[in-house]
Amino acid sequence: MSDWLLLCAKSRKRFAELILCVVSIGLMALLSGCGGSGSSLPSNPGPNPQSSGLVSGTVTDINGAPIVGATVTIAGQSTTTTQEGDYQISNITVPAGQNSAIYVVRASKVINGQQWSGQNTIEILNGDSFTSNANVVMSPTSTQATLSGTVRDTNGNPLIGARVFVAPGPVTDQQTGGQYFTSLSSFTAYTDTNGNYTIPALPTLTANGTPTTATYTATASFAGYINQTFTNLTFTAGSNSQLNFTLSPGGSSTLPAITGFDADAFTVPQVATRAANATRLQRAYQAIKNYILKKQGLADHRAPDPRKVVLRYALHTRSAPAGSIVECDLFWDYQQVPNLLGFDILRSPNDNVHFSSIALLRDPLGDRFADQDPSLTPDTIYFYSVAPVDTINFPQNGQEGQPTTPIQVSPLDSINVLSPVSGQTVSATPTLTWTSVSAAGQYTVLVYNQFPDYQSDTNGVNPILQQITSSTSYTITSPLPPGTYYWAVIAQYTPPSSNVGYAFSVSPIGSFVVP
Repeated sequence: MSDWLLLCAKSRKRFAELILCVVSIGLMALLSGCGGSGSSLPSNPGPNPQSSGLVSGTVTDINGAPIVGATVTIAGQSTTTTQEGDYQISNITVPAGQNSAIYVVRASKVINGQQWSGQNTIEILNGDSFTSNANVVMSPTSTQATLSGTVRDTNGNPLIGARVFVAPGPVTDQQTGGQYFTSLSSFTAYTDTNGNYTIPALPTLTANGTPTTATYTATASFAGYINQTFTNLTFTAGSNSQLNFTLSPGGSSTLPAITGFDADAFTVPQVATRAANATRLQRAYQAIKNYILKKQGLADHRAPDPRKVVLRYALHTRSAPAGSIVECDLFWDYQQVPNLLGFDILRSPNDNVHFSSIALLRDPLGDRFADQDPSLTPDTIYFYSVAPVDTINFPQNGQEGQPTTPIQVSPLDSINVLSPVSGQTVSATPTLTWTSVSAAGQYTVLVYNQFPDYQSDTNGVNPILQQITSSTSYTITSPLPPGTYYWAVIAQYTPPSSNVGYAFSVSPIGSFVVP
């Protein structure tokens, strides 16, 4: 089974076979029902031995801001989220004789004296060594709402294993007119044998603790049927709302072109989780990354349904510079398409011809994907494209729509601050210097009068100085008052055309003292 999946992963020509296998496995799991920390799957054991794998994902608030230091638990195992709000838990098992197992991922943390929580579920396929994008959105526990209902066909029969997605938004980009959702991940559920679903832990407050003005979109999807979508939904704290779906079979398999496709590459310092002050540094680097995304107008795009991301590369080799993390983020516009199953993520090193599928996103609300493959290497060219997948012919034919025009990205090498050394006493108009980065055309100097700590319920600390230069040094001209200051530099590659993505490299955070 696992050998067959790996074989499919190497060839887009066998895309239909791969997704047929994935959906068949998933539906066999669903027919048994899912709940608790794992699932008891049907009694059709087959030859599969017990397997175990690694689960990873990101924990955020409703605005997509990462929550650092949250406790994440799967099947009795726990860990703590890191600088990007990320986590990894290994040795999550699929029992012998089962094709897959379903687990609940839970996250919790006390923030400003208030208990926050969130949960989602993930399906692990037998033989898969990794499952990514198991994302969780957290909010104050006492303010959460619940949505439940049924998914049936036009004859009133329950659709077993239908997927229901709920996400806040979409909102419209005032510059491009494109639409996107405002949380990192959708809230999702599968229907049981009676066609029932329940989605708990829906946030009703913003990350700042005020009632959210955002409305929600809910979509039900089932292979071979037309999606049904409800918009402008609202929820109140403690409410249990009902929403029923009726899906029609058949329909057109034609898919519209994906619009607004964009890509950025990021190189950021890696913080050892056992290091002193690690959590504080992690929040700060995320604050700077979010500063970049806001400048790009991409900060609020969200990731796909965590249960339905099938990665097709192994997370083993690391090629990033020592002490750095390299990530390529893809973005596109949300479109309400009735026959959209999800997206096929394509990547090719060095040319725009030999693409391989690196992930299958079975989420019609998806508008973002983060490629966190540890083998991503600075100064290497990667081409990315995204193709829509239709729900009408899935899984028999695995129809894909037209892939986007490829976008080329090349991650930058790491950047380091040189002087002043951290904690050094300087004049009121110090000169800041840093290392050069090949291919970077400009540098942005950020100076803060307090540590740029990115709390999960704030937008971080704004810099008191933002200076763009093409040099590797900058002298502050307006005298700074006495105090301790923190600074960092962002190296930036600006693309010459729309089919090339931006690349950024963030320096470690330095400090100096003005007496």
